[in-house]
Amino acid sequence: MLDAAPFLRALGRALRDRREELTLTQESLSLRTGVPQRRIWELEAGIGNPTARTLLRLVSGLDMPCSALFARAEQIADLPEAAARAED
Repeated sequence: MLDAAPFLRALGRALRDRREELTLTQESLSLRTGVPQRRIWELEAGIGNPTARTLLRLVSGLDMPCSALFARAEQIADLPEAAARAED
């Protein structure tokens, strides 16, 4: 069975990075999206598994398509693997 935890951590980092690019606090993103600040914190910490509805609300508030958020998360999740390949 696939372990989703690494991807969820990467997704959380991608969310946080984009939020910080827009100079938004978790509170301001919460106000923009209706997603509770606690939930945003959980997702950014990689300890939550967002629903599709929550993801759509967040990407709308972050002014980016869901596909771009996932692409960022995939790049982040692949960083250790890419670094290991570069060392070989």
